[in-house]
Amino acid sequence: MNNKNFYLITGILIIAGVLALVSYLPARKDIALRIKVSDFPGTIGEWSSIDLPIEEETYQILETRNLFIRDYKNKNAESVYLYIVYSEDNRKVSHPPEVCLLGGGITIVNKDTLQITDSIRVNKLIVEKADSRDMVIYWYKAGGLHTDKYLKQQFKTVTDRIFGKRTSGALIRLSTDIKNNDYEAALRLIKSFISQIEPLLTKYIP
Repeated sequence: MNNKNFYLITGILIIAGVLALVSYLPARKDIALRIKVSDFPGTIGEWSSIDLPIEEETYQILETRNLFIRDYKNKNAESVYLYIVYSEDNRKVSHPPEVCLLGGGITIVNKDTLQITDSIRVNKLIVEKADSRDMVIYWYKAGGLHTDKYLKQQFKTVTDRIFGKRTSGALIRLSTDIKNNDYEAALRLIKSFISQIEPLLTKYIP
């Protein structure tokens, strides 16, 4: 075994050990109950929204009801779908959404990463189902950290918890239809919406 593989395997084992240790730490349910992502504003500037139904199976898989899916529309009737799931203690809620998308019969055509704002780097997916194509943007949040990397979020929540700090985690996902194969228009719409919600994320998803 060369040195590179040795250090890689050692690092993986250390992370796995830490994750196993943290899973036995007591949950801070008092804080978890105080933070309700459903309090996130339904009206933001020119955007207004309706809540979409969530299947019971989704709650069971994620082991939390602290989430929402909303259809936000602007004055031009353009939609951005916002999905946020949050937990103070359960890291399972932030699993990569590709699993759910593929399970729903959706094909991922392309995946990339993108810097949206100075502090937010995201994963960008182009997905299709039947004759429709959507752009999906998602990232992870751990306290003040916004990251496109699942493991980076998990590592921060684990280390924060070990040192007795607040260890909240969230998955933030947005999507919109790609109309007339205009990918740039879809991306501009999502960027515009993210610029509106970014100042709210710290307040409502600490």
